[in-house]
Amino acid sequence: MTVSRRVRISLWIGGGTLAALIITVSILVTHFAPLARGWVISALKQHYKTDVQLGDLQISLFPTVHATATNLVLNTPGHPDLPPLVSIRRFTLDARFIGFFRSPKRIRRLKLEGLQIHIPPKKARPILPQNGKRDSKQPGAPFVLEEIVADGTMLEMLPGDPKLPGDPKKDPLVFEIRKLILHSVGRYRPMTFRAALENPKPPGLIDTDGEFGPWNPDDPGDTPVKGKYAFSHADLSVFHGIRGMLASSGEYTGELDQIEVHGTTDVPDFALTAGNHPMHLRTEFQATVDGTNGDTKLHPVHAILDDSAFDVSGAIERGALEKHKEITLTAGTKGTEVQDFLRLAMKTPRPPMTGRISFDTTVKIPPGETEVIERLQLDGAFTLKNVRFTTPSIQQKVASLSHHAQGDPKDTRTNDVRAQFAGRFKLKNARLSLPRLQFDVPGADVKLDGSYALKSGDIDFKGTARLDATVSQMATGIKHLLLKPVDPLFKHDGAGAVLPIRISGTTGSPSFKLDIGRVFSRKHEE
Repeated sequence: MTVSRRVRISLWIGGGTLAALIITVSILVTHFAPLARGWVISALKQHYKTDVQLGDLQISLFPTVHATATNLVLNTPGHPDLPPLVSIRRFTLDARFIGFFRSPKRIRRLKLEGLQIHIPPKKARPILPQNGKRDSKQPGAPFVLEEIVADGTMLEMLPGDPKLPGDPKKDPLVFEIRKLILHSVGRYRPMTFRAALENPKPPGLIDTDGEFGPWNPDDPGDTPVKGKYAFSHADLSVFHGIRGMLASSGEYTGELDQIEVHGTTDVPDFALTAGNHPMHLRTEFQATVDGTNGDTKLHPVHAILDDSAFDVSGAIERGALEKHKEITLTAGTKGTEVQDFLRLAMKTPRPPMTGRISFDTTVKIPPGETEVIERLQLDGAFTLKNVRFTTPSIQQKVASLSHHAQGDPKDTRTNDVRAQFAGRFKLKNARLSLPRLQFDVPGADVKLDGSYALKSGDIDFKGTARLDATVSQMATGIKHLLLKPVDPLFKHDGAGAVLPIRISGTTGSPSFKLDIGRVFSRKHEE
């Protein structure tokens, strides 16, 4: 056979083979799209155990597998009245030819547009067999997604009774995810992710990364999640009555239904508008976030206001500060600087006193549109030690009371006198009530009952002062002699004198007076 003849035969064979290949590919492409559409629906239905709808699907196989589809919907199993478990407006996928036709299929990149995920309430989820344990041998997903890009995702946790979609008692918890990229290393393994979430109040962007999954088709709310987050430049002034720029970071772990969070917050310029004194507020916290409604339990929060530490615990319902919901907490400290708390709430340039405070109180913030300080309600007990008043005239009056009560009226020293306070308190409508206030200085034991207005600074107290000295011993010169006959009138139960007193005026200019109306009454006796 001549060379030219062999060449012609080879060309005929090659041409025939190419033609056959072209015809085969044409037939394959023509008939593969319906087959692929059926496979997608069947695979998703089997894995997620729910009805699946799919709109238009276009697919090409060369040089790599590329597909686009629209309107993919996975219904919530057993509850057609609820929003779909998953809906996707449009998706595109790319895969290598060999990887796409192996088992499980490997998809190199999946881009999702308009992804919405609705996690049903617990009561709407299927009951698991055998004491709630899943079958560990159930097959995994029939595909591996190496990368998912799903910017603009909406994740919604549905609350309430499944028979009442959109339970009017609670709004759904919605996460608007601006940026979302996930990567997978294989079946039965969690996907790593990086996301940016919009936080509605206070407004800001949360950057987070971690691990998500494997997806739990039996109970999506039990899908594991863990990671770390960073949140900065959150303007607290959107909450009426407070201001400051918040930053927070931390870690979280758990399931979509219940997430444990450990983190810190930092507000260098925290202030109540009532006092308008910026202070540095830092916290370290552990909390449980209920993924079904966003409610948060604090376990507790360790906070530092400038140099003063205190603890807060309790539960905060999601959106409580901006919606008509009550906040109820407990707070306390075993000994910290009272001036930091006073500076936060008062308009005066400096706090009226310094000292060490210990307190335990319940904290309630009822719903309303007024400032937080006007809605804040406290009910607790406190002790104040080593108190010194910052206004010289007030400190001088307290020191004078102590010196006179000890029978040394000529002593004019002021700085060495320290007072102690103790009692119960209630705060409501920006007025602090102190029904059983105990006030002690060397030589005097004072019991008072009254109130203090936080905004105006007005004070109004009355009570009795039990003194070591007699009335005459508190005077000098001729007054000392003239008062001796009335000493028996004020002596009582071993005290040198028991005097009815009244304190009024303002914190900046208080007035201490003998209550003349009760001088000859037995009401001042204990």
